[in-house]
Amino acid sequence: MRTRALIRRGTPASPHDLWPRLRARLAEEDDVVRVAVPPLGWREAAAVAAVLGIAALVPDPLAFLAASGVL
Repeated sequence: MRTRALIRRGTPASPHDLWPRLRARLAEEDDVVRVAVPPLGWREAAAVAAVLGIAALVPDPLAFLAASGVL
C-alpha cells in the first residue's frame, strides 16, 4: 500500500480531471470507495418519460426514430 501511495503522489494531476473527489478518495489508504450518484432532476425524468412513451405508443419505435431523423 505504501508504494501505491508514493506512485500516486509522484504523478501530476491531469488538467482535465473530472473526478477530483474520487481521486482524493483513491489516494487515501481505504480499500472501499463510495461514489454517490446525484438524484435525478426534472430533465432526466422528462427524458425517461419520453423514451417510455415512445416505446409504449409506437408499434415499431426504431422505424419511428429513423423516420423522424433521430437515428
